[in-house]
Amino acid sequence: MVSGAPPLSRDGDGAEAAVRARKSVRLRRTGGSSSVVLPKDWLHDLGITDQVDLVRTDVGIVVTAPEADQSSIEDEPEFAQFLAFLVKDAMTRPDRLGDVGELIAGDEELFRDVPLD
Repeated sequence: MVSGAPPLSRDGDGAEAAVRARKSVRLRRTGGSSSVVLPKDWLHDLGITDQVDLVRTDVGIVVTAPEADQSSIEDEPEFAQFLAFLVKDAMTRPDRLGDVGELIAGDEELFRDVPLD
């Protein structure tokens, strides 16, 4: 390492990265998990606004900007409206609800070779 240069660390792939800053912070209990407050200026410098990716490596946990848009249908405002419509319809016309057992009958063959999580 060159004198005056930032120290290097190795990530899980063995790649070297310059350590720009280090800060010890306290983990706080949040429900059944732990949380940490990240320095606002660090997030701003990385262009991170309200969401991060946590990447577990051989040497630790890396906090990065999300790689790609990871939105789901649940993030769409129309999805909540659709669910509300379904609930209202089911509650006002329960006679129109079908038998789920009949609906999924025969699915065992369809999913026979699909591994379960």
